[in-house]
This record gives sequence, structure tokens and C-alpha cells, in this order.
Amino acid sequence: MNLKLFFILSIVFLLSFKPDNEKEIVSWKLERPLTWDDFKGKPERRFAAASTSYDILKAVNKGTTKTATIKIEAVFFCQSSWKKKSWINEQVLEHEQKHFDIVELYARKLRKKIKETTFTSFEDLNLKIDAMYDVNDKEMDKYQDLYDEETDGSMNGDKQREWMAKIMKEIKALDAYKETTLQISFTK
Repeated sequence: MNLKLFFILSIVFLLSFKPDNEKEIVSWKLERPLTWDDFKGKPERRFAAASTSYDILKAVNKGTTKTATIKIEAVFFCQSSWKKKSWINEQVLEHEQKHFDIVELYARKLRKKIKETTFTSFEDLNLKIDAMYDVNDKEMDKYQDLYDEETDGSMNGDKQREWMAKIMKEIKALDAYKETTLQISFTK
């Protein structure tokens, strides 16, 4: 009887278990802005009110010999993002949201580059996408740095408002590339 109970409890436990990566990732959605509750990491000692951890995730799956599916997604990592409770306010949250919006902007730029590129095979696709991803990542990092520099980390309200409008205008201009999943056909 005890063995049976142990087995049942083990199954219940395993079914209720959710991997850490599912608990801590927020996918970018226009209608789902970040909240301070999303920032679950432990604050670092450095001089900052908050820190946003993000990335562009890519997954390439071979379909048939002539097709592939690519998913390019802007994500926010809750467990690595943090806030100092005594320093937070809506201005800082808006600034951190724009960092995440920049990730979506560059995810759309990458999707656009992929859609505009010809691929001859699955191997060709992987090589080209890896190269495009690396270039895109470097460009995004420079843009993130420029954003922080010009807004003085949200302290310059006028510049912050300019950047908020600029980023959303750029995202809107790439609305044709908002879908995270792309279907690719090979030319050979």
C-alpha cells in the first residue's frame, strides 16, 4: 500500500512540476507590458534602480527536405531581472519596458532579414541565420546602450519621451514581421 501511495504522489508531483524556464520567461506582447512583479531577481549592489534581462530566442526546425520553420521571439527573464524597491517608480518601469520593446524591435528586424533572404537548404539556412543573429545582436546591444546614454537611464524625461515614441514608431513600421513563427521554403 505504501508503495502505491508513493507512486501516486510521485506522479502528481511530476505533473505539477513546471520547468524553471517556463516560470521565468515573459514573451513580448504589445497588450502585456511588464509590471514590477515580473522583476523577481535579487538586486545587485551596483548603482541602478532596476535591471532588465532579455534576449531574442531562435528555434529552427526542419520540416520537409524543402521547408523549415523558424521561431524568433523577444523574451524577458524574470529571475535575472531585478529592482530595488526603494528606487522604483513608473518612470523607471517605463524605461525598463522600452529596453524590452527594443528587443522586440530587433526581433522584427531579424525576422525581416530572414524573410528577405534566399536559402538553398537547411544547412544553408542554419549558417545564414547564425550569422544574421550575431550581427543583429550586436546592433541591438549598441541601440540599447545609445538608449541608456541619451535618456541618462530614464533621468532625462524629455529624451525618455522622445525615445518612447521613436521605439514604438519603429516597431509599428515593422508590423508585417510581428508573427514569431516563419515558414521558409528552400530554393533547391
